[in-house]
This record gives sequence, structure tokens and C-alpha cells, in this order.
Amino acid sequence: MARVQTRDQRRMSRDMRKMRRYMRKSIHGKTRERPGIVGAAAGIFWTYRSELAPIYTMIVLTFSASVGHRLWNAGVIILVGLFCQVGGSVAARRYDRRSERGYARTVLFLGCGWWVAGAIAGPGHAPLPTILLLGGACAAIPWWAHRRRRSRVRVERTIRAWPVLAEDAGLAGSRVMSAVVDAFGYTARVALRRGMSARTAIGRADEIASMLGVRPNSVRVTADPDREDHVIVRVTESDPLARVAPWPGHADITPLITRPIPLGVAEDGTVVAVSLLRRHALIGGVVGSGKSGLVNAILASLVPADDVRVWGIDLKGGMELGPWEKALGRLATTPEEAVTLLSEARDELTERARDLAARAERTWHPTSTRQALVILIDEFAELPAEALDIIDSIARLGRAVAVTLVIATQRPTQEVMGNGATRSQMDVRVALRVRERGDTDLILGSGAYKSGWRTDGFTLAGAFLVLDPEHTTPLPNRAYLITDDTVASIVEKHVAPIALPPAPDKQHTEQSEDPQRVLWTALIDAGPDGMAVRDLVTATGRSRRWVYYALQQLQAAGRVEPIDGRWRAAGDDTHE
Repeated sequence: MARVQTRDQRRMSRDMRKMRRYMRKSIHGKTRERPGIVGAAAGIFWTYRSELAPIYTMIVLTFSASVGHRLWNAGVIILVGLFCQVGGSVAARRYDRRSERGYARTVLFLGCGWWVAGAIAGPGHAPLPTILLLGGACAAIPWWAHRRRRSRVRVERTIRAWPVLAEDAGLAGSRVMSAVVDAFGYTARVALRRGMSARTAIGRADEIASMLGVRPNSVRVTADPDREDHVIVRVTESDPLARVAPWPGHADITPLITRPIPLGVAEDGTVVAVSLLRRHALIGGVVGSGKSGLVNAILASLVPADDVRVWGIDLKGGMELGPWEKALGRLATTPEEAVTLLSEARDELTERARDLAARAERTWHPTSTRQALVILIDEFAELPAEALDIIDSIARLGRAVAVTLVIATQRPTQEVMGNGATRSQMDVRVALRVRERGDTDLILGSGAYKSGWRTDGFTLAGAFLVLDPEHTTPLPNRAYLITDDTVASIVEKHVAPIALPPAPDKQHTEQSEDPQRVLWTALIDAGPDGMAVRDLVTATGRSRRWVYYALQQLQAAGRVEPIDGRWRAAGDDTHE
């Protein structure tokens, strides 16, 4: 029994010693948290060292000039001043702005000149103190007003306070590893505590904005591609996309479908461009979000390209694509015309597949004679039901034969896109402003919003996110501004050919009968049911392109009309 009591006493004594050590540490910690007057003053001088840098510089100049005056002769002082001048001028080259380099070299030149004079004559010799005070005050004004310096200091203080502030945002245990300041804000790389995923931090973007005290929707959190426990926090203090960028034109670059198509300017100042060769594209956003601007940017690059033909479907009666009509190979403005256009596109797709099979090739490579085909559809939701099956077929089979769909709509729901695989075949996704969070996932794919792809906070027309194999991070962009005068100028220079080719096809030179007469006869004989384009190609012995252009001319003259993907003579002409 005594042995048990002795063991319990030893345990209690050990616990008491641990408690005393803990209390001593706690008291010592509290003592350190309350520094004296000198420590508090030193902390203030260190915290505001950037703002007080001009005063510190004047103190250092005065003290070092006094030391030089006592220890060195005039020759040594001049050599030291020249060495500081040259070394400082070389070091000033690290600044990327000319104004910053000029300011640094000017202050360095004046400071070294004053130091040489003060070290030779003495820092207290009149009028050197007055010159130092006045010159220091003049040099301090640009320093204090410099926006980038103030931003850099603010970021440094945020980094120091992050461990404490992060607890309020639910990110306790995280720390800032690095930060880069630019003209519009800063980007920080944050390490999360063990066990916290990047998706959790992405979902707390609003809490981080509240923690930092910045404007709403100015914080963007994305996953670090290298580590799951790291995230990239982007804070924009001024919106870099507030100023719209005008369309720059093509400069010396020849537009081709094989080259990426520039859409606008990204938040970091770079040009955002997407490739549409063998890729279908989906553009989504609410009314007024800027879909028309993106469509114009795409057409501005495709219309001048000689290795692609562009067909358009505009079910607003041609209101959006009407200005481009002369430069488009075909334009449908009614549901019936849209079905006819899509049927002929499917026929061309089939013909191209046969051509590739005959050539023992697997991929259609666009050239000026073997062009790609881009079908741009505005207001996709207005298409009739019979058009959706055709589009589904084109979406699944058009890649290899360079037949591309570019679809613009407001909400690409499954009902709007049809029950096929059309939406899943969209390789390029462009999301503009949406009203509901779920709409972002409709455009960009399931889970996009939780991964940081958020467009419900966009307020500017033309602001968008793009998701494709080359763009895998949610970097905001803004579409180029293309005015009506610019559109008219492009169309005037690149009118699509509508005249019939004068020379017969090489593969049918043996045919002596007028193909136009044969075409017209075939259309009359077809009766009210009409005739398919492939049958007209066989009857005339001409190419599919020739037949299309001939039908367009006859349709413009009111002599033929499309019906369910077939063509027939119109009105009284059937009795000729």
C-alpha cells in the first residue's frame, strides 16, 4: 500500500513540475508580447521603414559624411563618391520602368554629390544642411506617391499578418510562401495546412476577400498545378479589363484556320487565342454579356482566311450575322433555311469522308483548294427539333474532315442541345457572364464553378473565361471591340465568291452540254419533292461547290427554293 502511495506521489510531483514549467513559459510569452517603450518605438520604425526611407537616407548621409570628413582626405572621398555613383547606376538597371530608373539615378547623383561636399567641407558647413533638407523633401514626394511602392509595402504587411488573418477565413495554418506585385494587384502562392485541399480554399474566395478588405469579386483562388496543398491567390486592386481593347487587325500575319484565332486580351496583358481546326466551340452567356463581340472576333479572323469557308445561321432574322452576309458562303435566317443548310453540310461531310477514303487518308488538311468548313450558329436554342439530329451527326463526325461547329447560346441545357452528344463534343468552351452559379457548369462542364471558374461576378460586357487544352486556369479575358465600320471594311475586302466558275471541272471536261441548263432541267423535272444536292452533282457532272453557287444565284432570283434539305423550282417556273 505504501508503495502505491509513493508511486502516486511521484506522479503528482512530476505533473506539478510540468505545470510550473508551462506557467513560466506562459508568463515569459506574455512578457515578450508587451515590449517596452524602446521596443515599441523600434517596431514602429521597422514597420514603417518604407515610408521613413527618405529620413533614414538623410541620416545615413549625414553620419557617413561626418565619418569621411574625419578619416579621409579629399582624393579618397572623391573616389568613394565616384564608386558609389557608378555602382548605384548599374544597380538601378534592375527597375523595369524608365521613370523608376531615372528617379533612382537622379537621387543617387544628387545624394553622392552632397556626400562628397559634406565629407570634404563637413556636413554642418552652410548651406549643406539646408540643401539636404530641401532636396530630401523634394525627393521624398515622388517616393511617397509611388503607387507600386505603396502596393509592395501593403503586400508585405499582408504577408506578415496572414497567419492571424487566415483564421478568420477558415484557413488556419496556411502561410504565404511568395508574392509578386504588378500594376493591377498582386499574386500570392499560399501553402495550406496538412489535410486541407485546394478545392476547400477555392470555395473560400469570398471569405479571403473579406479578410483582406478588398472589393467584391476581386479575389480569385486557383489550384497550384504542382501541389494539392498549395493554391494561387490573385488579388486585383484595380480592374485591368475595365478598358476595352480595340481589334488590332492582322498586321503582317496571314489569317488561316490552322493558326489560333485571337479573341481578346487576358488579365495579364497577353493575347488570348483559341484553335478551331478540328475543334467544336461553345459560347455561352446571358443577354448583353458580349456573345456578339466574340462572334465578330472569330469572323474577323476566319473571313479573310483562304483555307476556310464560313457558313452562318442567325435565327434573329440576320440581325447579328447580317453585316457579314457578303463575306459568308451561306447565311440562313429562318428555321427552314437552317435545316437546309445543315443538311447540305452533312452531305458535304459525307462526301469529304468518301474523298479521304479514296485517297487512303485519315485527316482533311485545309488548303486554299481543299478548304475547311466552319458553321457558326447564333441563338442555337431557336433551332427546330429536326436540326438537332443533323448537328449531333456533324459534331461527332466533323473533326476528321475539318467541319467545325461554333455554337452561341444563353443556357446550353441538355434540352436545348438535344439528347445527343453535341455538348460533350465541344472542345473549346467560352463562358461569359451568367446569373446563376449552375450556368457556369452548363457551359464549362460539371464541377467548373467549384474549381474556381466563376463568371457570375463579371460586370463588363465581353469579359469571359476560356477552357480548352491550352487554357486550363480561370484567367479572365475581355473580347476585342470590333466596330461596325471595321466589319464593313473587312467584308468589303473579302466578299465571298458568288459567280459560277467559268471553266468546267477537270474530271468532267468530256461533257459538252451546258451544265446550267442541265441543272435547271433537273430542278423542273424533280417536281414538288425536289432533288438532293448530291443528285444534282451527278446530273450536271459539276462539283458540289459549283452546284451550291448556282443554287444560290437561282434562289436570289426567286427561281428555286429549298425544302427539307432538297431543292426544287419555285412557283410558276415548274411549268416552263
